[in-house]
Amino acid sequence: MIYSSPRRFYSLDFIRGVAALAVVFWHWQHFFFQGSTFVPYEMEQQPFYNVFFLFYQTGWLAVDFFFSLSGFIFFWLYAREIAERTVGGWEFFVLRFSRLYPLHIATFLFVLLAQQWVMARTGDYFVVPFNDLYHAVLNLFMASSWGMEKGPSFNGPIWSVSVEVLMYLVFFIVCLMFRQRLWAHVAMLALGAVVMVAEPIVGRGIFSFFLGGLIFRLYRYVCARGWLPRVLPWAVGASAVLWLVTVVEVYHPWFWPLVQNIAQSVLPEKFAGLLDKAVHGATRAIVVAVLFPLSIFTLALVETKRGYLGKRLAMVGNLTYSSYLLHFPLQLVFFTVLTQNGVSPTFFYGEVSMLVFFAVLIPLCLISFRYFETPAQRFLRNALLRSAAKTEAKKDNHKNNNLAVASSANSEQPS
Repeated sequence: MIYSSPRRFYSLDFIRGVAALAVVFWHWQHFFFQGSTFVPYEMEQQPFYNVFFLFYQTGWLAVDFFFSLSGFIFFWLYAREIAERTVGGWEFFVLRFSRLYPLHIATFLFVLLAQQWVMARTGDYFVVPFNDLYHAVLNLFMASSWGMEKGPSFNGPIWSVSVEVLMYLVFFIVCLMFRQRLWAHVAMLALGAVVMVAEPIVGRGIFSFFLGGLIFRLYRYVCARGWLPRVLPWAVGASAVLWLVTVVEVYHPWFWPLVQNIAQSVLPEKFAGLLDKAVHGATRAIVVAVLFPLSIFTLALVETKRGYLGKRLAMVGNLTYSSYLLHFPLQLVFFTVLTQNGVSPTFFYGEVSMLVFFAVLIPLCLISFRYFETPAQRFLRNALLRSAAKTEAKKDNHKNNNLAVASSANSEQPS
């Protein structure tokens, strides 16, 4: 039996929202910075740590999950259409630009002004240090993390969106030039691994994005050959085991410390630093290169089998972008206003601080999505794609008129 992809992967929408939430928890440490300088803080004292310890400790890896999920979705929605030239560069650009740019430019301008206000009152910026003209230009073109920057700038979390935009460009070129050839796909994975050495941020984007695309190819292959019922139990089982091991290891590390202790007792002391790096690198590789793509693959298979999964929770995915871009500006306002009015930064260790923060953030995201992002997206698509459609229609009419004239002229020629 051949299985077809559902019209929408609701479960992936939901998990995307959860990943965005993980980033917000990871960035809670921003409240303990001294200006733009990181200072040690009590991670385990942060609000609701016993519940969200996984997010607090590993939330930064959610960005790699975003990249892989984007790769899966984009290869699902666009790869064939781009390869067959049914979706052109302008249409693809407008679809992405209209979704990402309005909120990006709004938050960029807000942070630009707010950081100047913070600098005037405190003598330093909040968390992000590079808020100058050069980095402002990079931000305007969503190129703030393409390797040309000196460091994080303005709305800090936008760095991963900037990398995503670069991935969209690379993805379009690869699909257009090499169609859907597997060797080109594998070559991009290798390129990502190589680039990661010199430009870790861009390399992470290339590797995880095309890894997500490779997972989609595997998903499509399994569905097309009717293997879903046989593969699904193994995928679910492997995902469950890996997640269980990961959660246990984060909450109470034992395996890797045991490996380190054994290795240190055998290896010379000078190799201790290298061993520590190797252990951390292996842990991250397992999560990014195995656990994340396997989880996406499993959810896609389950939803294909059931028809839909998590439909009622999919709306969480609609708030992903707004929560990702709005939480840093809101942190800036919260921290500056409260500390300027005599509230100690230790207030943010309390659970009340988080409840109040989310009580503001979530409605703000809902308002942004419904009353700003969606209307702006609709307006830009109507304006830019309609004008393109009119241009194409004029070309077609002109071409048809020329053909009609030529046909008429030919009919009048003697045989």
